[in-house]
Amino acid sequence: MGVHGLTTYINEHSAALAKTLHFATDVAPSEPTTFVIDAWSFIYEVLAWAGLPWVYGGEYNQFAEFVIKIVKAWLGVGLRLYFVFDGPFPEIKFPTIISRMNRSTIKPSHLFFRTSATSRATPRFLRESVMLPPGMYAACVETLQGIARNLGSDQVLEIHFADEEGDPYAVELAARLGGYVVGNDSDFVILNAEGYCGYVPLALMAWSSLDSEDDDDAGDAEEDGFQTVVSKGKKKTATQKSSVSRGIVPPDVASGLQLSVIIYSPATLATHLQLPISLLPLLGALVGNDFTGEREASATTSQETNLQWLFFERSLTLTQRITRVATTLRTILSAALGAGRNKNKHAVHSVMQLIERAVNALIVRSVDSMASGEKERVVERVVEATLQYAIPRYEGTLLGTEGLWAEGVCALHDATSCPLLRYLASPSDPLDDDVEAQRERVRVAYVAAYRIGRLDPHTLDVMHSGTFWYRQFLENPDLENVARSIGRPIQLWTYALLDDALGLPARTEPEPEPPQPAEENAPEQDDEDELIDVVEEDSEEDADPLAPLRGALQQLNGFEEGTLDGAKSETTATASNPASPKARSKVVEEYVRRGTKLASEDVIVPPLSELLASLPNHNQTRFNTPIQLLPPEDRFAFFLKALQSDSTLIRSLPADQRTAALVLRWVVRQLHARFQERGHDKTREKEKWTQVEARAFLASFSFSSPTTLTGEQDEPEQVPIVDRNVQLTAQVSVTLDCIMRLGEVLLLNDELLSPVLRFSGRRFHAYLTGTKVLAVDAIPERLWRASNDGLESAFIEPAGKKKRKDKKEAVKSSPVGNKAKAGAGFGSKFGLLADIDA
Repeated sequence: MGVHGLTTYINEHSAALAKTLHFATDVAPSEPTTFVIDAWSFIYEVLAWAGLPWVYGGEYNQFAEFVIKIVKAWLGVGLRLYFVFDGPFPEIKFPTIISRMNRSTIKPSHLFFRTSATSRATPRFLRESVMLPPGMYAACVETLQGIARNLGSDQVLEIHFADEEGDPYAVELAARLGGYVVGNDSDFVILNAEGYCGYVPLALMAWSSLDSEDDDDAGDAEEDGFQTVVSKGKKKTATQKSSVSRGIVPPDVASGLQLSVIIYSPATLATHLQLPISLLPLLGALVGNDFTGEREASATTSQETNLQWLFFERSLTLTQRITRVATTLRTILSAALGAGRNKNKHAVHSVMQLIERAVNALIVRSVDSMASGEKERVVERVVEATLQYAIPRYEGTLLGTEGLWAEGVCALHDATSCPLLRYLASPSDPLDDDVEAQRERVRVAYVAAYRIGRLDPHTLDVMHSGTFWYRQFLENPDLENVARSIGRPIQLWTYALLDDALGLPARTEPEPEPPQPAEENAPEQDDEDELIDVVEEDSEEDADPLAPLRGALQQLNGFEEGTLDGAKSETTATASNPASPKARSKVVEEYVRRGTKLASEDVIVPPLSELLASLPNHNQTRFNTPIQLLPPEDRFAFFLKALQSDSTLIRSLPADQRTAALVLRWVVRQLHARFQERGHDKTREKEKWTQVEARAFLASFSFSSPTTLTGEQDEPEQVPIVDRNVQLTAQVSVTLDCIMRLGEVLLLNDELLSPVLRFSGRRFHAYLTGTKVLAVDAIPERLWRASNDGLESAFIEPAGKKKRKDKKEAVKSSPVGNKAKAGAGFGSKFGLLADIDA
């Protein structure tokens, strides 16, 4: 994550770049320190230290236990906490996301199922193949919200959901509050804004317990640069430390805790590299970051140039590459600022010119070996990657919360510039005033829901980029992807509702025409001819140093001036293509596992009326208003009908039990329908659930006892990992995610609650394998009746029981069997077997 090799670089030069702060407990300091936490880095760090058994599908209650312990310890040393979750994925980052998912989930999943049961159950194998259980996002959000509801007036814990990429949002928020960003991403040493204090790596945190005695003579700062922040002006010296605990999990002590953190600031790094701080984003783009795209192969094509291979010799280490880029930029700037008769030759008149010269200087390949236009595309990618670090200058109050939530829709932006409102806007087609007023009401409701964590960021991907990304987890690569077979039918309802209420982004395709190689690149050549450098105004100190890149990049791509997000307007896109575009049905590009790789699939979104007509006993009701604006009871009825589970039993359940029942019912029904579609195929029959498995799933939730966040002590240590049980867990995990998303799109806040914190994957596997005995009262009777109602024929008998039953029936009905049983003396082997049985 972040700039390639920058974490290694700053660690190797920590003596010159790092500063250490200490925070102690007992009484909050007079000036509390603000930590803005990168929430996803926090989740991964907690999992790394907790050592939870991920392979079973998530021990979410134990995860919540660790979150509560860490957050309360941070609050206890006087920190003000602001957690920031990522928003929708930016399109420029898609190649990196795909590469990362392939590396972290898809390939390890394939390796898992190709490894023997004995080997893959070893602790070493499981440590090396750790995957993020799919419910961690929901578990973390729910746990943090629970802590925030019970805080005192003197403590601060807020949860923010970024409009797009979370890193710039976190730095901008920290700048407004005069605080630090906490995470495990070196981008936080590149990003900068006025008021931002620096980056705190989660991985370098350390806890220690202190003696009860105070050192009254300690100074405000120690000679080695360490500074201690404690209550009542007291200082604790390093000699008083004991029981040092490296990592974010605090030790179990009654009192006297101290937290030590390392600080890296962009200003210190820029001074060390002898570069203007405004050029750190360009340094990161040239060295390589998440926005330049991770390439899995070293080969280069016209569109997929590997910048690492293009700019650096293979023998260079990561830190040497950073040094080389910094030296190259310094050399160009020095030549431009130097005096002499060649001054005009080396002058740099724009940021674009600086980037072009840097690219030319860094290329280690022969320029003649590069494809036509390849170098220009490399420059474009560097420009785009640099722009991702741009943070608008804020003119209001920098410290405190006075400048937050100015208009109530965003903590950082006004309504006209907030990206969230931009991609939730209606399509450009003219709409009736009443229709537009309804869409505005839905838009306002969705913004409010997203800000409080009641709308998944992956749902916004549908509106932002026309894509959807399933949360990948362990599943059998030899079977059809469960997201496609079980999750997609629910997702179609979600897409149709979004399209009906707001309108999905439209996609167009040109009419097919004979290939014309000579003219295919004509629009691109026109764009290159229109490239005009924008001169940077050096005299304006307050100007955004990255602002000139925006205009240059727009002209580089043929963008229209004035578009909100730098994307081509529909007019421009149509004019630049000689083929007349043909409107297509609304399409969502889903990213799902295909074999051993993550791949995209176009999913045509049916009209909502078509989905309604497909429901059993549909009464042809017409909605004159978006369903999201109907009364809650009508939205809830629609939700249950879409899931084909509208019954009195389901409605009578508590909200979290209802969700678990809906998940089970959907999986059982879908697998039974697949079996019937294939003409009662034996392979599809084996996919169906047994009632024993269904009861094991419901019993894996802690519904029979009050919710507690302490792990059960009677859970078995070792639970066998069986392929079928892994697949069952994947099915219910995907279904739970899709059902919760459908409920969020329908704005069902109270009628549907996530039971994720009650679920234990290890308990589920223990029941399935018989390692843990399933008690009779482990499932509330009403829950089982609601889950099983009307689906009795959709289950399959357990394999052993069914086999014995079939064998008995076959013997009774077989003529040969009857003769053998009767002892027919015809001297056959059947008669001999009959005598033996007798």
